[in-house]
Amino acid sequence: MPKAPYQKPAKSLDDQLALLRERGLIIHDEADARLHLENISYYRLSGYTRYFADPSDQRRERFRPGVTFGEIGQLYVFDRLLRVLMAEAFERIEVAVKGSLAYHGAMNAGPFWMTDAANFDHGSHGSVMRLIDEACMPGNGKHKTQFLEAFYNKYSDPHPPAWMISEVLSFHGASILYKNAKGIIRIPVAARFNLQHDIMESWLHALVFARNVCAHHQRLWNRTFTIKPKIPKNYQGEWPEGARDKLYITCCIVKHMMDRLGGDMTWGPRLRLLINSRPAVPLRAMGFPDDWELSPVWGFNR
Repeated sequence: MPKAPYQKPAKSLDDQLALLRERGLIIHDEADARLHLENISYYRLSGYTRYFADPSDQRRERFRPGVTFGEIGQLYVFDRLLRVLMAEAFERIEVAVKGSLAYHGAMNAGPFWMTDAANFDHGSHGSVMRLIDEACMPGNGKHKTQFLEAFYNKYSDPHPPAWMISEVLSFHGASILYKNAKGIIRIPVAARFNLQHDIMESWLHALVFARNVCAHHQRLWNRTFTIKPKIPKNYQGEWPEGARDKLYITCCIVKHMMDRLGGDMTWGPRLRLLINSRPAVPLRAMGFPDDWELSPVWGFNR
């Protein structure tokens, strides 16, 4: 089928409000709605308006009877707060994973283990080195960190030691390094989080994807994730298999890893408070079981 050029005209705020009303949305505070449409955009909000679509409308453009613009705004704010809470956890986990990689790798294979092909699966080190070079090599116009500049000014080595590289690697880069590293590196890092190394690899892949959703401010609350992490045997039966592509399993993974990090243990209770204060949306859309708070994973009843 031949492609046609995009010819839809841009709509003014007045036109956008008129279209929403035409589709059945109740707008009590037009000034507030106008502010949301200008600051957030009609297109971005459409990712949230779809939840309120009338199921009898095949095109899913009309709203269910009685839906208000305020309800859409409440769902948007809830999703934003979820992203903030998840991003906080992802930061702690990313830093800990990179720190563990640098430490255990250096202890078992030396300071320059990341740039030694012997520490990686056969044929994989080329892709690893591309990540390292992009992150820290001088002259590529990307790195501006003083510690790397100081290293290259002082030493003749072509690459810095692992603990410096880990500081400039992305979470994705750290995940790729872990995936391709030999067992001498992988096993102690996974043990730091009380995991088998294949589970750790699966979880890192899933967490990187979820972290990127948050970093790019994309809708999170009812997303179907394309990366389905493995569930360890000790959690099978407690973590619903059918929710592997939903937010709930990601939250379970975060809770497990945060518990192993120690320190601030308020993340789980804050998630509970946020979920329980959500707008009128079902738990199942996020993969949360109705009795999720009773699961021993969360420790709310201890």
